[in-house]
Amino acid sequence: MEYTSNSSNRTASDQLPTRQSFQIHYLPSDAPQPGGSRSSSFVPRLTLMLVMFFFILCSIVFIAWLVIHPLDPAIRLSSLSVSNITVSNPQFAANYDIEFTVNNTNKKVNLCVDHVRVVVAYRKGPVSSKILERSEYLGKMGESRLKAELGRDAVRSLKDGEFKDISDEWSKKIVNFNVKLSVRAGFQIGVLPTKQKIMEFRCMNLPVEFLSTKGTGKLMSGGKDCLVHA
Repeated sequence: MEYTSNSSNRTASDQLPTRQSFQIHYLPSDAPQPGGSRSSSFVPRLTLMLVMFFFILCSIVFIAWLVIHPLDPAIRLSSLSVSNITVSNPQFAANYDIEFTVNNTNKKVNLCVDHVRVVVAYRKGPVSSKILERSEYLGKMGESRLKAELGRDAVRSLKDGEFKDISDEWSKKIVNFNVKLSVRAGFQIGVLPTKQKIMEFRCMNLPVEFLSTKGTGKLMSGGKDCLVHA
């Protein structure tokens, strides 16, 4: 009896161990790295979110102040006196003592007034001016007095026609002055940012009477309301 061996029937290739082939793939240097696209898109998204948040916040503040609609302060020139006068072309030099009454007409909004500039003028020509380095804080419906002393060092030159007319009026012991008051009004309420507004008030046709050419001139009327000039 003959036995046939199965091993003899195997081919040489079947007897050799199987070799597996491996391939190594190299990524190009400019290929996106894992996670790189996420980090690169995060910054623009964050910037856009911040811009949108700032825009929405500004819109809310704008609408809030639009609804609140704070009223302008009311300013009245209470007194005006002119002294120590020297008339020398083209200047009308003098000391001016002015007192204003400032009223906050808002029931829910506080008021801060600063950056005050006072100009005394004859017709359209300024004769003296001064910037007051002070601020006034007024609570709701509050009132405050603002004093301004303009010395001879703040004197301004007039045009020929204006100087002639003011000299003529002064010789008659009555001179009509105009006073301009520029302020920065800050409105404050709660946590809202302060709303600031530059305003100019004009107190026109203020007759000052002089008892003598060497005496002090005083405002003939008891005071005058100053109007807001847009």
